[in-house]
Amino acid sequence: MDIFLVEDSAAIRRLLARRLETLPGARVVGEAESAPQAIALIDWLQPHTVLLDMTLTVGTGIDVLRALRGKGFQGRILMLTHHAADAYRDLCLKAGADGFYDKGSGLETLFGDLDGLLRDEAASARVARPVSPPRDTVTGLLGQAALIERLDELLRMMNAEAGKVAVTVVVLNGLQALLRSEGVAAAAPVLVEIGRRLSGCAGPADLLARHADEQFALVVSRVASPAEAEALAQRMRDALDLPFDLNGRAARLASRVGLSTYPRDAITARGLLTLAESRAHGHLLPERGSAVVH
Repeated sequence: MDIFLVEDSAAIRRLLARRLETLPGARVVGEAESAPQAIALIDWLQPHTVLLDMTLTVGTGIDVLRALRGKGFQGRILMLTHHAADAYRDLCLKAGADGFYDKGSGLETLFGDLDGLLRDEAASARVARPVSPPRDTVTGLLGQAALIERLDELLRMMNAEAGKVAVTVVVLNGLQALLRSEGVAAAAPVLVEIGRRLSGCAGPADLLARHADEQFALVVSRVASPAEAEALAQRMRDALDLPFDLNGRAARLASRVGLSTYPRDAITARGLLTLAESRAHGHLLPERGSAVVH
């Protein structure tokens, strides 16, 4: 079950994410603290379940609920609140919520309900997923599952050290078409060269992965400021702008780099990767404090 967290408190998002990790089959695929960004990301990701707080940094949970149902979102939406009055419950249920939980006394009920849903889904085999190899067979870089595991370990260490982490996702438009037209074996030198160039932007403690067919991800474990993270993204763009040698022919790939930083943008591994990936794909996601709705 893919779960998206919408909660204005980073501490509570972290608590929810860690608790959800204990439920077999649950995975947090994204997070947001404001209504505009939540609406944009959920509309893009289409997760199975949304855990939605009533109080957000910009807008309210009711705004998100109404907007998602208005867009035809069919996923499960479970409301979280400290205001458990019947009037709030009735308002949410009439607007399309599937459940309503008091954060003060109802979280164990929430997790119990989710565990029951996960068991039902597992029994009906609706949640089977292909197993991602630990390393990409062509480049030798980390695979997606290994990247998420390593990034999650890094974030756990950063919690204690109050460090900053930069997560970048590179989308290389045309790479998939190149692989189809030339074949993986013929295009393998291009993939290896992409990895080599990105490695030149990384340090020995950083994480580099082939994140998806047309995507690579680079996680820099320590950045001093947002400006330093932006400079990293620009170095990656510059490194990939030069042509690649494809059996004596020059091949160019259009690259776009998306960036997110911990803890400013998100506090979970998949939340950071999702945000960086969405930005690399060019989705116009509202920044913090924005009132623009996608």
